[in-house]
Amino acid sequence: MATRRKKDESLYKRLKTQYRIVFINDGTLEEVASFKLTIRKLYVLFSTLFVVIVGLTIALLLITPLKYYIPGYGSNKTHMQVVKLGQTVDSLTDLVGQQQLYEANLRKVINGGYELKKDTVMLNAKEAEKATVNNMYPVQDIKKTQ
Repeated sequence: MATRRKKDESLYKRLKTQYRIVFINDGTLEEVASFKLTIRKLYVLFSTLFVVIVGLTIALLLITPLKYYIPGYGSNKTHMQVVKLGQTVDSLTDLVGQQQLYEANLRKVINGGYELKKDTVMLNAKEAEKATVNNMYPVQDIKKTQ
């Protein structure tokens, strides 16, 4: 337990130990700037800079039109255009399929390869004539009024 306390104290001392950073002009050997820093201050400084930079980047992307360059992010207008174009492509695909089927059937008819089911039921001429005559006269569904 004593060794752990010594490690904690040494860590605390290292964080608290002050260092001096001096910037000197090489040409004149004049001191330009001098800073007293600790490791704890450097950690706080870099953490704050990181949070500020991330915050500014997020704000820049949310406020400006740069957000539209992010993959997967788009406006409702472009989404509706994509849906409409998808529907148009589906309709055109169906139309091309129907056209190809029509052309294939037409080629079969022209080449004589089309087999038609033949109607083999014999019609009675008198019944057919009677049915056409009955269909020519109007149906009398007039109700008698009192």
